[in-house]
Amino acid sequence: MRQDLYQELYQVENNHWWHRHKRRLVHQLTNKYLTKQGKVLDIGAGTGKLLEELKAKGWQVSGIDGAKEAVEQSKRRGIRINQQELTKRLKFKANSFDLITSLDVLEHVEDDLALLNEMKRVVKPNGIIVVTVPAYQWLFSYWDKMLKHWRRYDKKDLVKLASQAQLKLELMSFYSSFFLLPSILVRGLKSRSKQQSLSDFQTTPLAFISVPILNILAVLERLLIRFIRLPVGMSLVCVFRKN
Repeated sequence: MRQDLYQELYQVENNHWWHRHKRRLVHQLTNKYLTKQGKVLDIGAGTGKLLEELKAKGWQVSGIDGAKEAVEQSKRRGIRINQQELTKRLKFKANSFDLITSLDVLEHVEDDLALLNEMKRVVKPNGIIVVTVPAYQWLFSYWDKMLKHWRRYDKKDLVKLASQAQLKLELMSFYSSFFLLPSILVRGLKSRSKQQSLSDFQTTPLAFISVPILNILAVLERLLIRFIRLPVGMSLVCVFRKN
């Protein structure tokens, strides 16, 4: 990720609807697929907000990130994460964690299968791995370049990864479904208005009206995901289990 965005991430992720929706979805899935708290590793932990929330829920938390800026920002939350290149072998013993989270990380590494295999190595048998990734390669844009993405994903890509890593795919669903069309429109307008250097998190048209609506739609979407798999969306969420 562009280095100056970590300061912005620290400032916005407490309250920005996108970040809150994603974290609450992770909590919802964790509660569904695990019966109790244990040890969690967040890979690509950013500024540590998810770990802060998991720690408050009773988890023993660990985190790694490839960026020095992420390590520094996480300290402001009272969360200690370690700096490590995500392309290298993880510095943890096999079968160490009950839960691994990796939110919008796989797209940042060239060899995503190697990283998923490392997650499998360090998660305990019957433990779960919760992953989110951006959806649809045809949506690849200036925003992906700003965040240093290698790719976006289709469902078939994640099915293939699960098979190659020999992980059980417990759940796969699109999410941010209600936001797909508005996001396409906003990014199209920014592309034409030469605002591509401006973070998408600073761009919420008519925020005083749109943000309350977006928050309501996010709650509705999480309710739907309890019962169905959404067919479209800006992102994909997966729960993998180690047999």
